[in-house]
Amino acid sequence: MNLDPAYERKIVALEAHFPKYAKRSTASLGRKNPISEDPFRTPFERDIHRVLHSLPFRRLKHKTQVFFSPKDDHICTRMEHSLHVSSISATICKRLDLNATLAEAIALAHDLGHTPFGHAGETAMQKIQDEYNKKAKNTELLPFVHEAQSLRVIDCFRNKLHEPLNLTYEVRDGVVCHWGEPNERFLKPQYKKDLKSVDITAARNQRPATIEGCVVRMADTISYLGRDFEDACMAELIRQEDLPLDLRSTLAPDANKNINSQIIGTLINDLVNNSKEQDYLKFSDNIFSAMKTMKKFNNQKIYRHPELVGQERRIYLILKELFDYFLDILEDSNKFSKIMNEPQTNYPCAVFIDFLNDMKYPSYTSYTDKVQIVTDFIVGMTDNFALACFEDLFQVKSII
Repeated sequence: MNLDPAYERKIVALEAHFPKYAKRSTASLGRKNPISEDPFRTPFERDIHRVLHSLPFRRLKHKTQVFFSPKDDHICTRMEHSLHVSSISATICKRLDLNATLAEAIALAHDLGHTPFGHAGETAMQKIQDEYNKKAKNTELLPFVHEAQSLRVIDCFRNKLHEPLNLTYEVRDGVVCHWGEPNERFLKPQYKKDLKSVDITAARNQRPATIEGCVVRMADTISYLGRDFEDACMAELIRQEDLPLDLRSTLAPDANKNINSQIIGTLINDLVNNSKEQDYLKFSDNIFSAMKTMKKFNNQKIYRHPELVGQERRIYLILKELFDYFLDILEDSNKFSKIMNEPQTNYPCAVFIDFLNDMKYPSYTSYTDKVQIVTDFIVGMTDNFALACFEDLFQVKSII
């Protein structure tokens, strides 16, 4: 780092109490593309700001967490979820004397590559991409997962100055390895992993290399368990009384307090109390069992609720039509030449042209798989933009 000497001494002093397994800001391995560092911000502080001001992060406010394109402003969006994970991660790190700044940066960036329409959108994109790969007998393009796509956003997607986010190796690793869906009572980092070799193949195949990355992975689960329940109650899919008494008594025992806040507090306290002065994270048996039961409850009563399941086929059809349309443009040289060289009255195509221009070499070359290009474009859409594109391109319009 090239910090101002006085500020570097201050950072060193502030992090002097960190245990040896925590990641110190002054020990960051840097970035894939070296840049002139800021004299008054550590690399991880700078990563936070680079994410917060990025276009992919801004779009998260209109991407689904659980409930598709919500009209109620109080329902959780993907941006709010990312902020929740960041807040919970920082709380855990501060209580365990870990690097909260690193954890916040990972948390804010962890879902930059998520699809529109939440996990239903991710399932749809997995199916669409798999269909095309089989049709083309393409064995090189990896199956779509949002953790890998988040790393692609960090490394490849360019802002208006044609610069990638280019976050630190530690943040890149935490993002691509943040998958928190499995039930994990115990989580220890892969401390000896070569951070500079981490790429999209690490998604769902590796644990984070830092304990702060592991905190984010745990916080991802903590953040959504209670909030998804709260949102489902607001949407009147379930009632608070539907939560089994054994879960209520373990995770949220006070009938006069908010269930979500109690669940978050219970899980944080248990994780901290069982992980103090350890180079790993661990829940107690009792709380871990309740957490697994809560996950199962949410899956059965919320995520598989007929109101949500009934939308999945529609989401697939919307994304499939959009995918087919833009892939056809890339595969048809005449259509591609036309949209690139003629003024566009078609708004979706105009946005697609801007996207292609922003992603020119070195992000995209003549060798870049066309399915990957269209995947990148579709995945970057918000719920609202995907619906608007579908309406513009495929809905019948009156001409008189």
